[in-house]
Amino acid sequence: MLRRILSISLIQASKGVALTLFPSIFISLLAWSTAGSTSGNTTDPIRGAIWLWLGAHLTPFQLAATSSHGSGFLSVLPLGAIIFPMWAVRRTFFRVVENAPKIRAARIFYILFYTLIAIALALLSSTSSISPMWYYGGLCAGITALVSTFTFNPRPAIGIVIYLFAIAWGIAAIVLTFSFLTHWRVIHDLSIVIAPGIIGGALFTCLQILYLPNMALAALGYLTGSGFSLGAHTMVTSSIFNLHQIPAIPILGGLPTGKHPLLGIGIIFWPLLFLAVYQVIIRVHSDWRSRNKDLLRTFIMSIFFVWEISYFASGELLTPAMKRTGILPERTTTIAAISALFIAILFFYGPKVINRVRHRD
Repeated sequence: MLRRILSISLIQASKGVALTLFPSIFISLLAWSTAGSTSGNTTDPIRGAIWLWLGAHLTPFQLAATSSHGSGFLSVLPLGAIIFPMWAVRRTFFRVVENAPKIRAARIFYILFYTLIAIALALLSSTSSISPMWYYGGLCAGITALVSTFTFNPRPAIGIVIYLFAIAWGIAAIVLTFSFLTHWRVIHDLSIVIAPGIIGGALFTCLQILYLPNMALAALGYLTGSGFSLGAHTMVTSSIFNLHQIPAIPILGGLPTGKHPLLGIGIIFWPLLFLAVYQVIIRVHSDWRSRNKDLLRTFIMSIFFVWEISYFASGELLTPAMKRTGILPERTTTIAAISALFIAILFFYGPKVINRVRHRD
């Protein structure tokens, strides 16, 4: 039985990797063949395909020193790309469920094999100039496989957090779309400056589309008070605008060009979010002890969720001068935590303390 579980898990984990790695190889070979390379060695595009695969799992890369700024990192990776490995894992893991006698053991071995393959690919594709951080690669691949093999069925309170956060994220994406339309001339000029060619332009456009969730999350931070940054010593919020230059990336042309203090009203999103959570907990539980337990668990999981998604949506962009780029995890998490504490004291713990003081009197 164990041998059967091991074999099924290994085969399907390998297929899960292949489902996204082979298209990456095709894309990399296509870009390499149309780039005018004089070398017949296909090692570089194969290595590039592995980097695409690892990047889709949000694996950061360490870059050797290429300028006076020193070595850098590429840790701002497209959130939109993770849907491809998640789709591949879910599709292949269903085959494991159909054939494995014990699903729990099969899930453990599937995740283990998937993680080991990711670590092996990261180590094999490392060069003197670009090195995937293999331990992060294994961690990100393992988390991706773990999340993808479970059916999403959260508790009502944490479910409403994710649901409302997704709605706010979508609203921020709509606002970002209007910003793109408003600054269309800037986006057009940046596209002309790059001039990547037909194939390169198509691939570059696809890459920017995959980065749109990162941009929408930065827009959400802008609308809800935490803001975002685009390199060292920069800060962009509705009331603070400290931004001098932007990289020649067309989608960055949609960034705001000044202060918009009236948009600061969006900071009420966080208290309203946790007020909705409180209302759900009140309806689900009748006694105070159960409410308190669910409240603490939900708030901790919510703050971790906000920090995690903000952390993976931001980071360093190639050089230390572009650190940090994207939404600010520390500010976002702090604002969310303070809002959660405020709602908990105002509507939950505060009335409880007042009632106890009244009963003593």
